[in-house]
Amino acid sequence: MDILNGDNVIKYFKEISKIPRETCKEKQISDYLVDFAKKRNLEVRQDELYNVIIKKKSNIENYNGPTVILQGHMDMVYEKDLNSGHVYETGIKVVEKDGFLYADKTTLGADNGIAVAYCLAILDQEDLKYPNLEVIFTVQEEGGMVGVEHLDLSDIKGKYFINIDTEEEGVLFTGCAGGIRNYIQIPANKEKIKAESVISIEIKGLKGGHSGMEIGMGRGNAIKLMARLLHKINNDELHLCLLKAKGKANAISHYAKALISVSKNETSQIINLIKNIENIFNNELQFTDNIKIDINEINNDENYIDTYTKETKNKIINILMLLPYGEINRSYVINNLVQTSMNVGSVEEINNKISVLNFIRSSVESEKYNVAENVRIISDAFGAECEFFNDYPQWKYKPESKLRDIAVEIYEEIYNKKPVITAVHAGLECGYINKKLKDVDMISLGPDQYDVHTTSEHVSIQSIKNVWVLIIKLLERLAKEKD
Repeated sequence: MDILNGDNVIKYFKEISKIPRETCKEKQISDYLVDFAKKRNLEVRQDELYNVIIKKKSNIENYNGPTVILQGHMDMVYEKDLNSGHVYETGIKVVEKDGFLYADKTTLGADNGIAVAYCLAILDQEDLKYPNLEVIFTVQEEGGMVGVEHLDLSDIKGKYFINIDTEEEGVLFTGCAGGIRNYIQIPANKEKIKAESVISIEIKGLKGGHSGMEIGMGRGNAIKLMARLLHKINNDELHLCLLKAKGKANAISHYAKALISVSKNETSQIINLIKNIENIFNNELQFTDNIKIDINEINNDENYIDTYTKETKNKIINILMLLPYGEINRSYVINNLVQTSMNVGSVEEINNKISVLNFIRSSVESEKYNVAENVRIISDAFGAECEFFNDYPQWKYKPESKLRDIAVEIYEEIYNKKPVITAVHAGLECGYINKKLKDVDMISLGPDQYDVHTTSEHVSIQSIKNVWVLIIKLLERLAKEKD
């Protein structure tokens, strides 16, 4: 078998895609990895969070070279289209189309199932002359890097660290942003009113995307757009009955729904105003999205309806209007790198509180905390609760890196051109690894992936194979190094 063709990577990706592995639900995939290791008599460790570490000794006789660490996370962001009948427990159906792997109306999970597939293919490969390997599979990366934060690395001896969690072939990442998540919770005070006209408003059609990788592309955020719409049509006689945009902190909101109650004689005026706002949004987002606002009058046979009080309504709208969204600062050192950003990822009522989930990212720690203070000030100004959590470190660029130099050299040998050396605005577990393994030399790489964290997510088959060749040749070269 030709070890360079990468077919085993795709085989393993399809195999693990059958296993449900949404963030915080990783036990099944974790047990699969443990079983995989035991069947091959490999040393394996699984912790209480279901992180897994597999070790494999070099197959080179009298090996005295370095140990190499490979790493990726086993969890995925699970989303599905509104019209999808997909059942999460059945796993993800992988579809090959036009040279890409897609899912069927769900997220694909190549972020970061493709790393798991690479690692399994390497661990299953005996024809390759490989160094000592320590392979780390983490959990809850998409939920704030909880797995790697609590991972015990005291038995890890690796000198070189290769993270496989980036989404652009030909790019070697040597730094990443840190991040911090936030909940703003607004007391959901309600009253019952006699409703003359109830209108449903749904914002659809937005691309969404990864709140790290696509946050600087000018894409619309359904929550922020809904806040603007409600602000434009708001008056003392308008009642907000519902606002819901359930989503993820690390995914740009692509759908939001609101229910409002207005007087009968205002209905036509409000609907026309919303249609005009739709035109405004489409003009603003004409190069990034194709927004659609569905407006429907709802029959209310009971006449009475629960709504938020005027004070609560105005707090919700004003807080959402003031919260930052998108790129806040751009790097002056690395071209086209977003340095600091914030995403408003989800709004829903939970336990009688309107809960707003936000995600702040920055490769400069002080800027991250400055944006967090701005969020706290906004929250405090309206008497809302404010909680920060999942605060994880950035991975700072190091001027000297032997691993990076070797990877560049190999890339040039394969493709006769230099790779791009840069940093990524998305969060990588490298920040925690770098903090825990202070002397480790690290890079991050991966194949071309598109529309990550959306139901349009896809990954290039040829790029998977290209990156496989790069990883294999990199491992072969590192195996020749002296420890």
